[in-house]
Amino acid sequence: MFEWAEYMATKNTLRQRLIRTSKIHFIFVTALIAQVIIYDASKLIPPETVLKRWIGAAILLAITAIIWYFAKNKSTSVAYDKLLLSLLVLADIVAISFVIYGTRGMASRAVALYAIPIVISAIVLKRTAVYTTAVLCIAAYTTTAISYFVLNFNEGYKVELYGEIGFYSVVMLILAGIINTLIPSQNK
Repeated sequence: MFEWAEYMATKNTLRQRLIRTSKIHFIFVTALIAQVIIYDASKLIPPETVLKRWIGAAILLAITAIIWYFAKNKSTSVAYDKLLLSLLVLADIVAISFVIYGTRGMASRAVALYAIPIVISAIVLKRTAVYTTAVLCIAAYTTTAISYFVLNFNEGYKVELYGEIGFYSVVMLILAGIINTLIPSQNK
């Protein structure tokens, strides 16, 4: 009987956190859209880039809305809620990588946005989820920075590229470690 009560409490808490996180994501998407509008209005970015960023923001908005809709469904299980949360984290990683590529790869200041999926993964209260998300962010950043560097040669030095990748990779792991100190020790 106790296990069932504990399961239901976990299920409801996870769902509530997922719903709140989805709602906050609407603010994140709104901020991305506002940035595109401001950059477009000031003619800071070319029309092709504006179109790509609008498409990226629309896709993230659609994914967020779908996850929010399914999270509101009362007949879900804990595994289902974790799946929705994982999809939201993956969508964030892809969207952030897209933003980083569009803002000059290793020169982008948007690397800080990878903190969002790392923090979100802590909702599951599992240390492995936080570290897995950090490693996925590192892989995505490395791929994005190297892709931009290779396709836009002469926008930096190779030593700078690998220095940035190494530095931000360590920062993401430090963030994951700090977050893990907040997770109860029985949740590995």
